Amino acid sequence: MSSTISPEAVGSNSRREAILLSIGFGFLTLSAGSRRKPGFQRAPAVIELPGFLLLLPGWAVSAWLLHRSLDRWLPGRDPLLLPCGLLLMGWGVLAVWRLLPEFGARQLAWFLAVTGIIYEIGRMRGTLFWLRRYRAAWLLLGLVLLGLTLFFGTNPSGAEARLWLGCCGLYMQPSELLRLLLIAYLASYFSDRLMPGDDRPARRGLWPLLVPLLVVWGLAVALLAAQRDLGTGSLILALLAVLLYLVSRRWEALAIGLALLLAAGLAAMSLSALVQSRVETWLNPWNDPLASSYQTLQALLAMATGGFLGTGPGFGAPGIIPAAHTDFVFAAIVEEWGLIGGVGLLGLLAAVTSRGLRAATQARDAYAAILGAGLAIAIGIQAFLILGGVLRLLPLTGIPLPFVSYGGSSLLTTGVALALLIRISALRSEKPRFAVSVRRLHTAGLLVWAALALAVGWWTVVRGPELRARPENPRPEVPASADLDRPPRLDRLSRSKV
Repeated sequence: MSSTISPEAVGSNSRREAILLSIGFGFLTLSAGSRRKPGFQRAPAVIELPGFLLLLPGWAVSAWLLHRSLDRWLPGRDPLLLPCGLLLMGWGVLAVWRLLPEFGARQLAWFLAVTGIIYEIGRMRGTLFWLRRYRAAWLLLGLVLLGLTLFFGTNPSGAEARLWLGCCGLYMQPSELLRLLLIAYLASYFSDRLMPGDDRPARRGLWPLLVPLLVVWGLAVALLAAQRDLGTGSLILALLAVLLYLVSRRWEALAIGLALLLAAGLAAMSLSALVQSRVETWLNPWNDPLASSYQTLQALLAMATGGFLGTGPGFGAPGIIPAAHTDFVFAAIVEEWGLIGGVGLLGLLAAVTSRGLRAATQARDAYAAILGAGLAIAIGIQAFLILGGVLRLLPLTGIPLPFVSYGGSSLLTTGVALALLIRISALRSEKPRFAVSVRRLHTAGLLVWAALALAVGWWTVVRGPELRARPENPRPEVPASADLDRPPRLDRLSRSKV
């Protein structure tokens, strides 16, 4: 039975959301408007004036429209999800615009499209019903689109990995869509196998639940492996293991998932030179500072340059990092905002995942609960995989940072996930669901976020002075007219002893 929410509680939630959105707008205004910092001689990577004029009004109008509309359609929603999600997306647009202004306009356009998606999902009452009823068709669609990349795949940047479909400037990455559709499929699959009126499987044991899922996972991962998209394959496997634990409450599910992940990693190392190179870079990024380790090393040096307070928004030299707008956008943000900004960004991501899990425990039915938990867990695992790679806790996987990294497919997928979490948070029940499993996952998640925060502190504060003085760090010698897309001091670096 759905619980009723008092008008006082509804009004309080609306006011909290409005205040948080106002704070977010103030932060983005401060970040976008900071162009000069006395005494800092490095070249500021400022936003182009047209972009500056479009970004803040676009974000403000989007926030106001969604707040007023969701007040009508979903008055009992969680007041933190929308502000945290929009602030992360706005922060990402600013970061991308500073790094590559020509991509910033595209990212802003994708952000406005996400606003429309959240609006429509908030307005449509049958969204969850259609996802559940046609789960097989949705999953088949995702697999077919992913399979088409084997024959018609392309890469907008011209690189070797052909993971996109599209042309004429419009591209989509089917693996991002597949992850979302797979979560919807798993939620429907698990909810159909629970005992009526209970959150436990009707058939005890892991194998009755696991064997059919391994077939689906194996097909998806085979397609991803053929495209060498091992990061998404790892994410899907981890998500499957965690959701299986959520439903079964059996630690064996996590152990099986970890064993499969390690086995897949060892197999990938033996078959792929790229994976082997990433593992070697993870173990020692100082071995080859001008080639295979250059990207990871410059990300570490960027965070060290940021220190505790950062170089200031719009300053520093994050463009030295190759592909900083995608895989290493977190390092670019930490260079500008320092430890404080890095921990703040982690806090926003942690808030989205935590409140998403909270919404799952209060969902009105098992399907909504598992779907909400899956969406929140997927955001958390994806963030951990990429941030762990940037911070040298894990080998680099090359997947985008949710809400922040450049990419239309990633931003649209996380936007849909955010919209579904907002809708699920408004559909409350008096009976908590999967409370024990979610509480344990929430505790584990807090430990993971704490570990990431400590890693940021390690590279910015503890190791910061040492790294800033290393010869591999070109930032102290970046002149005011430097081309930040080209790493300076390479002639000196080639003669330096690492």
